[in-house]
Amino acid sequence: MSMKLRIKVLSLAAVSVASLLLLSQATTAASSRTCAYDVNSGVPNPLGMRAYITLTEEQGDTQVLFEQFPSPIGGDQVRATIASNRVLVFYGMKIDQVRTLMLQDPAYYTELVGYEDPEGFAPVNAVLACE
Repeated sequence: MSMKLRIKVLSLAAVSVASLLLLSQATTAASSRTCAYDVNSGVPNPLGMRAYITLTEEQGDTQVLFEQFPSPIGGDQVRATIASNRVLVFYGMKIDQVRTLMLQDPAYYTELVGYEDPEGFAPVNAVLACE
């Protein structure tokens, strides 16, 4: 094989590898998606003003985060606050699948928030906006 032909083959191989790397990065970036309450929607948050649920899908898994912002506890003698968050991870499931599952099986939502809610996940699901 001549030197010019080798250089052309190596150049084409380098371009192919670079293209595959860029495509891989674009696919990974495209697979990331988030659904959360939109504070600008004008619709009240069913969890109140101090709690939120955020769903994040990355690489085929979906994480559901329940956050409760700091609230004062105790009396006037000791100044203290408490905050909490819980994370529920669904492996190999996209956001839409997780939302459907949480609507159909209230046990997941109950475990996530730490209490049984008669309305379940439906009111929260109705106010989620996805990007």
